[in-house]
Amino acid sequence: MKIRIEERNYEGTGTEIMDQLRMAAFDPTEYPDTESYIWQLRANFIRMTEMECVLPDRGVEAQARTMFAALAKIGALEVLENG
Repeated sequence: MKIRIEERNYEGTGTEIMDQLRMAAFDPTEYPDTESYIWQLRANFIRMTEMECVLPDRGVEAQARTMFAALAKIGALEVLENG
């Protein structure tokens, strides 16, 4: 998978990219793992857009990809490769 946020590209699995974003956060220790970071992004997404964002129960990778798809729909990022 490959995404672009502003002028920066991220590449890897959905989980790996989410972890890169988590580590780049202001205080990465605020989120003990990638899944907690995804759920925080989801909460922010819902608060900002007033749109629902249902994350799957089948694992962190599926949650990451679902979150990226939702963020792409509102123009917050661009999915360059979804392989």
